[in-house]
Amino acid sequence: MSGLNGLYDALRMGVSALKTQSRAIETVSRNMANVNNPTYSRQRVVFGNVAPIGGGTAVSVDALQVEQLRDVLLDRQVTREKSAEAALAAETAAYDRGETAMGETISSVKDPTATATGGGNSLANAMSGFFGAARQLATDPTNATQKQMFFQTAKTMAERFQFSHERLTEVQSDLTDQCSKDVEKANLLLSSIKDLNASIASQESSTGQKALSLRDERQARLEDLSQIMSFRSANLPNRDNQIEITATSATGADTVLLSGDTTVNSLSFNGDTVYVGSPSTGTALNLKAGSITGNLTARDGALQTLSTNLDQMASQMVTSVNAVYNPSGTTQNFFNPTGKQAGTITLATGLTEANIRASAPGGAAGDGSVAQAISELDTRTFSTDAGDAVNGTLGQSYASAISLFSYSVSQTKMQHENQKGVLSAISGQRDSVSGVSLDEEAAELMKYQRAFQASARILSLIDNVLETVVNGLGR
Repeated sequence: MSGLNGLYDALRMGVSALKTQSRAIETVSRNMANVNNPTYSRQRVVFGNVAPIGGGTAVSVDALQVEQLRDVLLDRQVTREKSAEAALAAETAAYDRGETAMGETISSVKDPTATATGGGNSLANAMSGFFGAARQLATDPTNATQKQMFFQTAKTMAERFQFSHERLTEVQSDLTDQCSKDVEKANLLLSSIKDLNASIASQESSTGQKALSLRDERQARLEDLSQIMSFRSANLPNRDNQIEITATSATGADTVLLSGDTTVNSLSFNGDTVYVGSPSTGTALNLKAGSITGNLTARDGALQTLSTNLDQMASQMVTSVNAVYNPSGTTQNFFNPTGKQAGTITLATGLTEANIRASAPGGAAGDGSVAQAISELDTRTFSTDAGDAVNGTLGQSYASAISLFSYSVSQTKMQHENQKGVLSAISGQRDSVSGVSLDEEAAELMKYQRAFQASARILSLIDNVLETVVNGLGR
């Protein structure tokens, strides 16, 4: 009977091996099926011995568990680099929209003092046309066509100032709206991660096995969140299947956004700052990366600087031309004196093609002194030290403003390209650990298939032996 018992033990061993190799084949098949799934991490079966009851030599092999091939440190680094890349991507996209808003193509420069040329519809061309028309009128002050041209170029220049201001303002407003939408999306992601925490805890508690698919999904949601805002995540003490998410407050303190499956503190946005809770009673956050940071950096940085520079140019234009056209301040102004910003600059009420003049009131026929003086403003050098709104000529001020904006665009794009390279390198390192290689999986599949076939062959042999033994005993 001991021989018969040995055969039954061998049979049980073969069945266990067959089940184990079958599970390994199933795991490899799942890996291969997810080869193009970016959120999936490679899985492997952990094999272990099955010892007989009461101890002794191991009698078989068993699939103890299926584990993920993940490196937590690489996951966190990828999350951080994605957040930094998203900030630069958002900032670059905002600058591209600002360039489009200006209605011209701005050449990239790597030196803020270099010249960035504009397109044919640029404000620089509108100003050049205005001063050119003034010179033409100065040479023929009574020519109605020249007066008409002078009036129209002045109107075009004012409209160009307004157009640039309105479009830049629209872009800045759109960026504010985008930040609000990003905050709403962040709240949805935090809620989703909270639910995943709960599902992972429930499934792992009931099955005793790790919820691998849910863990993959949670990591994907963390990376989605990182593209919106910067944060830190860590496992909760004594609860390795639960995570906590914190962000840095304006005072440098860690502020909890989510803790396990119980706490979610909603985010809000007041147009300038993201808060945990409401803007009136919540905690202001100091976000360092993510699309919210990128959009706010562009809105309040280079785009606002460009808008401010245009306002200063408009102010200088209105003040200087009115000082020449109406030096006493008692007659007709050329520009509306209250409209000293790019968005409000307009021709003075009552100024028409018919009454626009090339000389001072009462000037002799053929006197083009006022038109000449206006044309000379094109080359006048202004100084903020002397109380002017700009430094240099008006043309130089515009070129400087565009060059400064272009430099910001160029630097951000360069940083973005560098950051994409860093992210690609880190992602490659993670893929070498967690990514699925079809060649490697094919080799694993062949190994497990051969083991399965061997186990099946053993079962077949034992079955034949048992049949012989049982039939022999029957006789």
